[in-house]
Amino acid sequence: MDTVVPFSHPRPDQPTPREREILNCIWAGLTSQEIAARLRVAPKTVESHRANLLRKFRAANAAQLLRFALLEGLLDVPSPNSDTNTSPKARTQRSPAVRKLTPLK
Repeated sequence: MDTVVPFSHPRPDQPTPREREILNCIWAGLTSQEIAARLRVAPKTVESHRANLLRKFRAANAAQLLRFALLEGLLDVPSPNSDTNTSPKARTQRSPAVRKLTPLK
């Protein structure tokens, strides 16, 4: 029978590079079907990686998995000021936003 490891102990296994790739896809909001299509693997393979990640992080669902991965610094969180949805060309053509400060009276 498997032994129960308390949460206070570090995780026994680190995620593999492929599991990290799957984790980033989950973080991006992709479904298992979408991840499978993007990585050109079978959906069952994605589900196996997802199950391994849940086991390694001792998480019950994807929300917990992402929370634990964020706490351990395994996910890249874009800064609020970064424009990831626009192309570099579009970013350079925009004029910078000017914010005027008024003195306090």
